[in-house]
Amino acid sequence: MSELSKSENEIYSLRKEKEENIKSSNLESFTTSFKNSTNINLLHQNHSNIEDGAKTDISVSVRGRILGIRSFGKLTFIDLSDETGKIQLVSTKGLLSEELQEYLSNIDVGDIAGASGTVMKTKKGELSIELKNFVLLTKSFRNFPEKWYGLKDKETRFRQRYLDFVVNDSARNAIKTRFKVLQLIRTFMTSENFLEVETPTLQPKAGGAIARPFLTHHNAMGIDMYLRIAPELYLKRLVIGGFEKVFELGKVFRNEGIDLTHSPEFTMMESYEAYTDVNGVMNMVEKMCQYIIENLDSGYEVKYSGKIADFNFPWERKSMFDLVSKKFSVEISHDSDLDDIKTKFEEAHKITTESKTIGEFVFELFENHIEHEILNPLFVIDYPKEVSPFARENKDKQGITERFELFAFGSELANGFSELIDPRDQEDRLKTQALKKAEGDEEAHVQDEDYIEALEYGLPPTGGLGFGVDRFVMMLTNNESIREVIAFPHIKPEN
Repeated sequence: MSELSKSENEIYSLRKEKEENIKSSNLESFTTSFKNSTNINLLHQNHSNIEDGAKTDISVSVRGRILGIRSFGKLTFIDLSDETGKIQLVSTKGLLSEELQEYLSNIDVGDIAGASGTVMKTKKGELSIELKNFVLLTKSFRNFPEKWYGLKDKETRFRQRYLDFVVNDSARNAIKTRFKVLQLIRTFMTSENFLEVETPTLQPKAGGAIARPFLTHHNAMGIDMYLRIAPELYLKRLVIGGFEKVFELGKVFRNEGIDLTHSPEFTMMESYEAYTDVNGVMNMVEKMCQYIIENLDSGYEVKYSGKIADFNFPWERKSMFDLVSKKFSVEISHDSDLDDIKTKFEEAHKITTESKTIGEFVFELFENHIEHEILNPLFVIDYPKEVSPFARENKDKQGITERFELFAFGSELANGFSELIDPRDQEDRLKTQALKKAEGDEEAHVQDEDYIEALEYGLPPTGGLGFGVDRFVMMLTNNESIREVIAFPHIKPEN
């Protein structure tokens, strides 16, 4: 047992004493099972039409956690909650057996119980169960927060997340929505004939994304390894190996800052499909998101962070260069002269840059001045080659890749492209990234000779996707903090 305060010790001792009272009466305080006839939500659905003040002979049995106990003379009201809802139990002293009375005199908020009785409605119109039988399934020894007060302190909420879920409906519903989204992604991808696969979490090189990795050490092999920042390169190896449609839904790790939309450990769905391109991937993302929203029955008007966005389909697709040109009223393309553009932006907009290419400058302008303004879902296309080391170059637009990122509410939701399949081109781009890393850029990609060798055996034309589950759930549940949609977010130890 963990260390308790004086008041907690007193509560613990009192509840322990109640358990002893139950045992001395040859009753159970920890029972193996209890068969219910209905869940609480169905109980409300099936019997909500009963008249106020009416009693029935309809027998039901339910189970759940006690969240409230109120006594008024001979009447005791017990709030019982299961995963689906809450119901009131009503007991009348003098009409109960001695065994049942013994149970009720020794229960506390937080106990888990099974109850049987007949359906009724109070004069105030609250659907209830007139208690006939009661069994304690699990005795709770800790003081439970009252349902109507709950947990207010955020650190306490995240540290004792299990309590948060019991007393905070919005917290529990957000996580339930998250788990449903994960199920729906799997169902959709499987229905599209994608095969769910697994790739290593511990990797000898941190590749597949631009991010700072977590470093660890493999004692048996005597080598440093990294927690994956993306499963991308292993998934593409599977495509090379003949698995034409694959996806992986799992954790990735990036040793970077924590804020409202970033967590060092987060959930990504990555997919790779042979013989398709960036347009096929965008179509698939739209179809998947539509499937999720329709099955959640959440509607296409999404409220998040004090704003309302229209998630109706189809979603728009706009070029990054067009967005930048329109924002600053300066015609700019990948063929523009960098020095000339720098001068125009410095004179007209007081914007200076250390970017060494026009593509890097356009990307910088988009990130700093446009990305956060995007409200409705938007596919931003035509990414510069310099910032897209794994994306195929557009054959009709030199220096532009067949890449997109999906944005909504100013945040990135997905990243996808026509994969770069030419091993020589890929090797050149990774060499450029390696030079950046040597110059101190911790987020630059590393050279991966093994992946280049795999490419030399032949990767078919492939469309790839990385989809951020956490942010999508944040938007669907109107939670501004990513920690609210993670069941057990990272927090510092108490001491």
